[in-house]
Amino acid sequence: MKRLLLMLVSGAALWSAACGGGNGIAVPPPPVGKYTLASLNGQYVFATSGESFVAGAFTATPLARTGVFNADGHGKISGGVEDVNANGITSLALQISGGTYTVNADGRGTLTLDVTSNGVTSSIDFGIVLTSTSDGFLIDETSNNNQASTGSGNFVLQTGGPFTVGSVAGPYIFDFSGLDGNQTSPCPCPESFVGRFDVNNAGTITSGFFDDNDNGTFGSGAVVGNFAPDPLNPSFPISTFGRGIAQIARQNFVFYIVDATRVRMISTNGGMLSGDTVAQSNTVPANVSSISSNFVFIVAGSSGNGGITRVGRFTANGATVTNVLVDTNNAGQFIKTNTTNNASISLDVANPGRGTVTFTDPNFASAPFNFVFYLSSATQGVIQETTTNNSNPVDVADGTIAAQTGSPFSSGNITGTYALNWSGLSLQNNGSFSAQDEEDLLSQVTVSSLGLSGAADIFQFQNGVPVFDLVTSGTIAISGDGTSSPSPNRNTMSVKLVKSNSTTVNLVVYFVSPQLAFFANNQDSHRTVAGILQAQQ
Repeated sequence: MKRLLLMLVSGAALWSAACGGGNGIAVPPPPVGKYTLASLNGQYVFATSGESFVAGAFTATPLARTGVFNADGHGKISGGVEDVNANGITSLALQISGGTYTVNADGRGTLTLDVTSNGVTSSIDFGIVLTSTSDGFLIDETSNNNQASTGSGNFVLQTGGPFTVGSVAGPYIFDFSGLDGNQTSPCPCPESFVGRFDVNNAGTITSGFFDDNDNGTFGSGAVVGNFAPDPLNPSFPISTFGRGIAQIARQNFVFYIVDATRVRMISTNGGMLSGDTVAQSNTVPANVSSISSNFVFIVAGSSGNGGITRVGRFTANGATVTNVLVDTNNAGQFIKTNTTNNASISLDVANPGRGTVTFTDPNFASAPFNFVFYLSSATQGVIQETTTNNSNPVDVADGTIAAQTGSPFSSGNITGTYALNWSGLSLQNNGSFSAQDEEDLLSQVTVSSLGLSGAADIFQFQNGVPVFDLVTSGTIAISGDGTSSPSPNRNTMSVKLVKSNSTTVNLVVYFVSPQLAFFANNQDSHRTVAGILQAQQ
């Protein structure tokens, strides 16, 4: 989930309050699988987004980090660099001077990075799950006397070096989210910034278009800017680390090249935006008549009430949109959209890959649901909610849209080992106050006959410390794509977490393919989380 509205106050931890019974400590079975220390070998670009406490602070600070680390294949980190943005305050080009990591047979493990700043070295700790030898998920699990921080993200193997500005050339789409640069109370405020651009071999952005939702104020326009080496930090050259600086539509960023198809970015000019820039292929449909597919989408972010998630699917055949299903969690209020009116999809001929989706839920006396998307291919893209409603605050949410493949989904093809990651907010009420607290979970599960078994780490930030190695179980219930009559039937997933106590989280799940699904919780008003289930390779 994109964490766009973050607040922390003192009070009882949700994990303790939500769990019940049991005095013993449950221990997961020994990990089984194909992974070893050698599975993590090379230079990886990583990113997380969440929040942190530093010594002496009374409130949490939104935090995003992006960087590279070099794993030697034997459990040691030989170096790297990271850039950190804490609520608009940046710490740039921090040296990763060392570290260690572990990898269990099931792909779960730990990663510690030693970061040196102003001659002082401190460590940040992560839990990791490999999805292959080229990528994986991670959550920040740092909890020590100097700092506590959490957040979800991932890491991807860097390839194609040595890098130059010309390594990034051609058409790209982007999705950046976080906080704007307005420092006037009550901001910084949530912002979503999506679009596309064309960049030449010299690093100059020659054309492009963006859509921006800054706390409910919508803007759009031409993208201008450039990519360049960072002259202020020659110790971390673009050729070795893929690191440089960029300007996109008058916003400044540090970037890290993963390869020619992906660039990770974090803002440096007062706001706190981060995200990925992805190459756009020539398979993007040129007109709406070329669209014929089922699509799954997920957006997450901030509403006027707190965190919000929407996950759903629709069928697009030309400009006609049918079979729309959406599940919304608006700060613990759950809404199912089963039928829609006036549903349509369109493409912006002037800006390749850009389009809009709109539909109306007849059960709501509100404005239609509107979204803008940018496709990176015929089957993949980013999506931003643009719904306006005069009676309620505007949502600020974005995410992913992807075409469904490999259906029908069943126990026959939803099987094997998967990495599971969710993030969002734990919602708590304790007398006179209400708290919204960062929550991140990372797990590896085996799916057999639609049953789940594995292990997980969870960090509910108000608790102050992560909880490691929870026994994880659950079930997946599949009912096609949910559009079958006589009434829509959701695909669902339950996840039970056990340590000394236990809790069960119930989720609605939309499969993109047998290897990938998006989900969000559809019960339990104490949390607003969304995530991804991805097969290990």
